[in-house]
Amino acid sequence: VLAATVAGTSLGAATAKGAGLAVVGVDAGVARAVSGSYDARPAGERGDLASSDAMTLADVEALVAAGREIGTEVAGSGLVCLGEVGVGNTTVAAALACALLGLEPQDAVGLGSGSDADMVARKREVVAAALDRTKGESDPLRLLAMVGGPEIALLTGVTLGAAAAGAPVVLDGLAASLPGVIAARFEPVKMVVDPSAVERARALCGPGIELLRISLSDRGSVYAAALEAEA
Repeated sequence: VLAATVAGTSLGAATAKGAGLAVVGVDAGVARAVSGSYDARPAGERGDLASSDAMTLADVEALVAAGREIGTEVAGSGLVCLGEVGVGNTTVAAALACALLGLEPQDAVGLGSGSDADMVARKREVVAAALDRTKGESDPLRLLAMVGGPEIALLTGVTLGAAAAGAPVVLDGLAASLPGVIAARFEPVKMVVDPSAVERARALCGPGIELLRISLSDRGSVYAAALEAEA
């Protein structure tokens, strides 16, 4: 998918092009390096979500710093739309959401792509095991290292960089929304969200977020950007 994104032929890249958006493809740790992508691959060891830290704190800090650079650079074009592709990262995102927001696994774990009831039950078990390791930890960067993913760390930096440069950030999906939650713990952030979720989003993200209302129905951040441009 990353190779297709770099080539401009993936569904996301094609949709972005149709919305008049440029695309930055970032390698935050895919199995094989992809030529032409922005290299932000973690250097340290990667762990198992249930039993060991996902990545080192040094890698989290490096990913956030790399994301800040990207966010600052692309903010000059206007709206910054977050997107990610990570196999299995709905489980990671659910664990991180629980750790950040004090949720229970049954409140955060959903079906995900191609999963069934048995897989959901297993995902909840994995998330519960991950949360056992995070008890007492509240630092968002440390939580990213413990149960997050490199794509979420990188997009946190993109959000911070874009926000510092004055650009609104468009969120789509749980994994790409958590960077907004984390970023708001550090600095004020403008985000574009579905108005039906505004109250819950504000409650979850806290006072550091300025929510910009836009009408969309779970069709992705690039659709939201296109609608905002026409508004």
